[in-house]
Amino acid sequence: MQRRKFIRQVSLAVPALFTSRALGAWPSFLSAGATGQVLIIGAGSAGLYAARQLADQGISVTILEASSQHGGRVSPLDGFADFHVEAGAEFVHGKGNTTGDPPSFLWSSINDYNSDLLQEYGAYKEIYDVSGVPKLSPPYWDMQLEQCWQFYLDMYTYSGPDVLMSDYLFDTYGIDESHPYWHFYEAWIGAEFGTSIKRIGMNSIAISELLWKTGSKDFLLDTGYRDLLDTLFFGPVLSDIQYNKVVTGIDTGGDQVSVQCEDGSVFTADKVIVTVPLTILKQNSITFEPPLPALKTSAIEIIGMDAGMKIFLKFSENFWGDDVQDITIDGYSTFIWAPGMGKTGATDHVLVCFVMGERAEYLSSLDAGAIDVVMSELDSLFDGAASPLLLDHFIQDWATEPFIGGAYSYPSPGTYMSESESARIDLAAPVDCKLFFAGEATSLQHPATVHGALESGARVAEEVLACPFPTDLNSPQYQDFQAYYENGLIYVEWLPFFTAGEELMLVNAQGQMVGKWPIDNSRSSSELDVRHLPRGVYILYLINGAKRNSRLLIFS
Repeated sequence: MQRRKFIRQVSLAVPALFTSRALGAWPSFLSAGATGQVLIIGAGSAGLYAARQLADQGISVTILEASSQHGGRVSPLDGFADFHVEAGAEFVHGKGNTTGDPPSFLWSSINDYNSDLLQEYGAYKEIYDVSGVPKLSPPYWDMQLEQCWQFYLDMYTYSGPDVLMSDYLFDTYGIDESHPYWHFYEAWIGAEFGTSIKRIGMNSIAISELLWKTGSKDFLLDTGYRDLLDTLFFGPVLSDIQYNKVVTGIDTGGDQVSVQCEDGSVFTADKVIVTVPLTILKQNSITFEPPLPALKTSAIEIIGMDAGMKIFLKFSENFWGDDVQDITIDGYSTFIWAPGMGKTGATDHVLVCFVMGERAEYLSSLDAGAIDVVMSELDSLFDGAASPLLLDHFIQDWATEPFIGGAYSYPSPGTYMSESESARIDLAAPVDCKLFFAGEATSLQHPATVHGALESGARVAEEVLACPFPTDLNSPQYQDFQAYYENGLIYVEWLPFFTAGEELMLVNAQGQMVGKWPIDNSRSSSELDVRHLPRGVYILYLINGAKRNSRLLIFS
């Protein structure tokens, strides 16, 4: 079962201008030469990508990382096998769409760099645990599997109350935990989304799937994920990271932002970007002064993020089948795949168990005893073949990582109200042009993915650049162009020296152009009617030949 295997085959159009491979689906209209200082909390994919974009524009960045390594949930498991093994993120998503959606810019960037590194997932066979009997697919199939298949296929069409998926399955189909195919729903949907179907909101997951824009195919990498991201994007800003800096407080009340760390160190800057995992925000590990707005604290509470683990098992020989890539199992092991298939030089026989939500919580409570549980389940399915062949194991329990605290965000009830109303939008919104937020949980379209985290880094960099730095306030570039939003109208003023044909362009938080207006050079101001647009964060660009300027606007 591959991620997004049943993804819808309809889409919304994205203007070609906003599918830049280099910028993570975001245009960058500002020229290099900006000045200012920005602190970035967290050296994961979002933080490092934002740092790279800002540094390229001339902004001084300092990245504060709580742990001793960068990458966040992109983390290698070195030395476990004779091929690259990923303790965290493993897949590259977003290719193979049939309706005009662009592939993810991450896939495109890797494909341009070296297409041989991308290995399509799902080209091999699968084993299904059907009432304790391993069934090889193809050729095996039955009507109960078809029902689960169709449920996922049609999931995005749901329209109704944001009830729990488990309740909906029982009320509509009579399927509960006693059903012999319950574990397929848990593995293919619950674990896929980082939790259990007992915690997913039906309306929220439907809207989340509807907003997904980058195709359905998945790929594994024939190289290390973090090393590749360093090569493609992060290399120039790795020297800007300060490690073992556990941030405990952020004060945006003064002229400058002040960030306090557990070791007593204090950092100041013009602006700060917070990219820590959602769980860290839920734990109130960082104190904000002034306190965060109510909409943001509500979003932090609503969006889900659960325990998650990957359990790695190395065997002396392959007992599951040389042409089998994954196994759906009725038990705590949930979903298992063979990460070495097709990897260059791979001879070690490795399986990884992908366990999320309440199953991960239980196995985490057992510590090393989790190995006994998953081995017992494999022995039961494969007639005792697993245990005698076990050579080594490793448990990556993301819930116990002190600066991570879980797997990735998921659409709990209330996460999405509509395609334009979401707790993710509220989580992403800047505060007073000083405090900014990025990370996979802030991604409206591609949460729980590496490319969604990278896109959020591109978005937040544009937001930072659209807010003036103190050194900009008296500059001609800043005084040339002013804009503010009130009651459904954008009020714009500019110095009357622009030439005919220049324009204003409005872009939403997903990098999509939502409005364009020509500049009337006989005037020096204008009122733009945007009452048809939903609340959220927007950037208004003034495009005047080679000159680019922008202002951040929040529609409330």
